[in-house]
Amino acid sequence: MSEGTSMSEGTAMRTVLVTGAAGFIGADLCLRLLERGERVIGIDNLNSYYDPALKRARLARIDAVAATASAGRWRFEPLALEEGGALMDLFAAERPEVVVNLAAQAGVRYSLENPAAYIQSNLVGFGNI
Repeated sequence: MSEGTSMSEGTAMRTVLVTGAAGFIGADLCLRLLERGERVIGIDNLNSYYDPALKRARLARIDAVAATASAGRWRFEPLALEEGGALMDLFAAERPEVVVNLAAQAGVRYSLENPAAYIQSNLVGFGNI
């Protein structure tokens, strides 16, 4: 689809899975995809590295937009990428055509203190996708 083309102009709606959907970039991407007419499945583990209240507020904003203009095209699952079985079940049920992986354990200093968290989230999680 070219930039500026609306999904309502005859193009079939796609299902897009966005990881890290409660993050700053992920939440904005979800909103923009919904505005374009895409069906969006958002996942995020909602960990406490960044304030979970900020993440919940972003999700509430997406919920509000989805409730008015995008009914039935938004689904959020609180899911960690490390949960391979649950992630595979989600892929099987939703069959996304596009996956945008924005999920990652953030923080360079924290990676030195807890490298296992980074291996699980960033490497194992990516492998599960």
